[in-house]
Amino acid sequence: MHVFACGVAVFHLVQPHEPAALTELAVWRYRSYASDLPWARDKLRDLLDEDHCGVPNPEYVLSLYWLASGPWAGSAYDTALRLLSTPSVLVDRGAPGGPAPLDGSVEESFLATGFDHPDIVSFGVRGVSTGYAGWSGVAYAPHSRERSLAIDELVTCELTVQALWCFTRHVQQMIEDGQGPSTPEQYGWRFLRAAYSRLTTARAQETAQHVLMREAIMKTSGLVERLRAAQDALRESVG
Repeated sequence: MHVFACGVAVFHLVQPHEPAALTELAVWRYRSYASDLPWARDKLRDLLDEDHCGVPNPEYVLSLYWLASGPWAGSAYDTALRLLSTPSVLVDRGAPGGPAPLDGSVEESFLATGFDHPDIVSFGVRGVSTGYAGWSGVAYAPHSRERSLAIDELVTCELTVQALWCFTRHVQQMIEDGQGPSTPEQYGWRFLRAAYSRLTTARAQETAQHVLMREAIMKTSGLVERLRAAQDALRESVG
């Protein structure tokens, strides 16, 4: 568990899988909500030594897929990474008994003809890696271990983005509840202005791959807009 000074706790769960098909992995991903979210809430309850009513409810599980190996080749490999970043197209999330797999022919058709989605952003580098970011997941496959991103780089970026997403969500929730948004002074609008700058401005020694990854994750998460909105709201609240 990673606890950020602004008051956000983010769990990083590592769960290796060897699914028979992408559809099987997609269904697991959505069904895992039913167990992972209560698990995180119970962990927080135990750490805070509080009863259930005093612990906030975790809202979301973002999936980061690190593809070690797969049976695809050529364009199908690229399509598989796209599907990993947007697994909802392989699942019936409204099924009576919970998320259910679509017919296997759906996955086969996508792999044969290709798949694209307007919200998917590529951050791979030809010959080095294949990477895609979407609203519900990030998928990455290194082809050259020496030149590709390290998994810790993706995890660190996602932890920071998700922590700030939760923080700005808290500000948004106060506004929607009719309250004047307020935070401790050190985590007010100046804090969010600094976070925005750090996440949207390239560093002098940052690699091009890292810049592409960060920009893709920022764009698909919607965090840029959230940071601006929360910053404006907090600035207004202090006059």
